[in-house]
Amino acid sequence: MGLQPVRSHAEDSDFNCIFCGGKGKMNINYRKNVYGCVKCGAGGGMLGLYASYYNLTAREAYDEICEKLRLGEPAETAKFLAREDREKAVPESIRASEDEIHHTYSKLLSHLSLSKKHLEDLTARGLTEEQIRHEQYRSTPVFGLKKLTETLLEEGCTVQGVPGFYQDKNGQWTLNFHNRNSGFLIPVRTIDGKIQGMQIRADEVIEDRKYVWFSSGGRNMGTSSGSPVHIIGDTDADEVYVTEGPLKGTIAHYMTGKTFLCVAGVTQYKKMPEILKALKQRKLARVSEAYDMDKLIHCGVRPMKCPTCVFRGTCEPYGGFCSLDDSLRRQVAEIHCPHIRVKRDNIQRGCMHLYRICKELSLPCQRMIWCLDDKGEWNGENKGIDDYYVALKQSEPL
Repeated sequence: MGLQPVRSHAEDSDFNCIFCGGKGKMNINYRKNVYGCVKCGAGGGMLGLYASYYNLTAREAYDEICEKLRLGEPAETAKFLAREDREKAVPESIRASEDEIHHTYSKLLSHLSLSKKHLEDLTARGLTEEQIRHEQYRSTPVFGLKKLTETLLEEGCTVQGVPGFYQDKNGQWTLNFHNRNSGFLIPVRTIDGKIQGMQIRADEVIEDRKYVWFSSGGRNMGTSSGSPVHIIGDTDADEVYVTEGPLKGTIAHYMTGKTFLCVAGVTQYKKMPEILKALKQRKLARVSEAYDMDKLIHCGVRPMKCPTCVFRGTCEPYGGFCSLDDSLRRQVAEIHCPHIRVKRDNIQRGCMHLYRICKELSLPCQRMIWCLDDKGEWNGENKGIDDYYVALKQSEPL
């Protein structure tokens, strides 16, 4: 199919999505034989991917694959290559226990500090210095990684099976920090307040990736993050708000005092049923969906903006616009942007998953909306729930 991986791990790889063009957003898991894009939500089995790529029916795709394999000998060759790939696969560690991960991360954070630049970034988002200290935000270290790991081991910490730790080529345990993921750490906590993962707000945004997991999946004896859900606030509250992003939800919590569940991405909803069920067994009675207002973004754009778009070469609406005579072009106020539509549909799909989960759990769920124009679409201000509440707080009289 000519797909080239952007990042490769032991059992999966990330590719540029063939459906929405998202860079490194489509993951293919070789062990499970499934694919999924975190940007547009496309996903399914390998046969479906092949069929979609070549615009075939499932039957046609199956027949074509069989023909290319020519059954018999090629099938045996494929088995040999699969076995060879498994032998080349980097061994990974079994995830450590919740208590071990929490203890190690807590000790790690105690050895780190927060830079002045990162402190200023966080206060600019609306947090106080006291809140920042309480949440244990820390800047990623730039040197002394092996020495830091040795110190943690001497203090009785478990590093094997803790996301972010791995063994280098000499078998020495170290941390997966490097230039591409430098930034500040955002602890992700469970219902019981245990740190089970950490996101990094990257200093340098690469391929639209502002936030990355502190993970060592794909490295020798490493462990993937597992994309845990962050919970902040009163876990005995009768209402919780669901949003995307641990930092965003934390800021919104401090602005309002409300309880927030924060997924890493709108399509990462599979852990929500278990968490909502556990909260319902306490006092949870209703849920508020508070995903970004991209869910109601206007999909029309002025043509003058299109020449700088990276998708302009394959954009049908823009291609049609360019084919018009000059006199007709001047009459076109805006054209439909399929890439904005993909983004909106992706968030709406995430909303629908949440609504479905709440319905299955008999939990009333309401949609939160703000900053609408007269057409009922987002007006472009305060995209996130944190932005909205910070703006409200700043508008309050002194």
